[in-house]
Amino acid sequence: MRSTDGDHGVVSPEEGQPLPAGQLSAPDDVPVAQPAGRRRPLGLLLRVLLGLVAVALVVVFRHRIAEWWDGLVGVAWKWVLLAAVVQLLSMQCLVQQQRGLLRAGGGSAPLGSATSIIYAGNTISATVPVAGAAASAAYTYRRLHALGNSTGLVGWALAVSGIAATASLAVVLAVGSAVTGSLMGALGAFLATVAGVVPVVGLVLVLRHGPTRAVVVRWVSRAAAVLGRWVPALRSDRVGLRVDELLSSLGSFRLSPLAGSAAGSYALANWVLDVATLALALVAVGAPVPWQGLLLAWAAGALASSARLTPGGIGVVETALASALVAAGLPASQAVPAVLVYRLVSLWLLVGIGALVLVATPASRRPSPDGAGPE
Repeated sequence: MRSTDGDHGVVSPEEGQPLPAGQLSAPDDVPVAQPAGRRRPLGLLLRVLLGLVAVALVVVFRHRIAEWWDGLVGVAWKWVLLAAVVQLLSMQCLVQQQRGLLRAGGGSAPLGSATSIIYAGNTISATVPVAGAAASAAYTYRRLHALGNSTGLVGWALAVSGIAATASLAVVLAVGSAVTGSLMGALGAFLATVAGVVPVVGLVLVLRHGPTRAVVVRWVSRAAAVLGRWVPALRSDRVGLRVDELLSSLGSFRLSPLAGSAAGSYALANWVLDVATLALALVAVGAPVPWQGLLLAWAAGALASSARLTPGGIGVVETALASALVAAGLPASQAVPAVLVYRLVSLWLLVGIGALVLVATPASRRPSPDGAGPE
């Protein structure tokens, strides 16, 4: 499952937020003091504790693990292959969405370059601890800018992509809640719809409505003044002015109804294809697909992934998704193998492709530290 912020991402598009103008990433040549003496014992202790917990879980659930292993041994790999194809199509929706948004603003991104950026950004988001979303957004921002697109256009495209991902995810959650046929399901559908509409309305007001933008700039200036006590870079009196210039620049771009519909459709298709991947994973292990609870089970994994408690949501997503499938009526002996197959194609396959892209990208094509373009 891609990281959602959208991920999905992944980079998921919902994670891609524009960086402030002139601040593409932290300078690469500034040495940062690391308290190695304190970190090493703590890191070693955490590894030992995790190892002991893993051993204890294996001992306690050894009989269940044997059942899960039997489920994996009987996997129908033709369905796993089909699930992988569907997952790659899901990622391609993000590629086409990003290219369409750039074209709508007068920019461009070749298909090969856009594909490599999406996969590499998704891998960064899934593997970098804690700051994966920020690192992925910075990488995507710099790579798209290096293709000749203006910083304002790239920031606008990433912002619209994130909003489309959030809104379309809310649609999926609303449908999943509505099909349960219960009062709580209807309430969940309403809340999901509100969660999708609010970010869209908020973005439009901030970018197009002067008084709203002024309020946001004032809040940011006050927050910068408070944080400036600890962050020297925020002590400048021009922080508010720069934020206002950035929002004005983003607001100068216009999204036609056709381009907006395409961006939303691609975002929705990305999520729907990811749900289809989960359904195919269930078929691959011989489990019945709980259609009525499938969307909500998938949503449990998506929300667990967005919490970013571990890189790629490893352990957290599997637990949440397997528990949701069991709650939907599947026995654990089928739910756990299905989740493992799903994660194989939705996480590890995509991370592997993105890692190959990062390794294969020539140094001359990588963006320079100052974001000015290729070296």
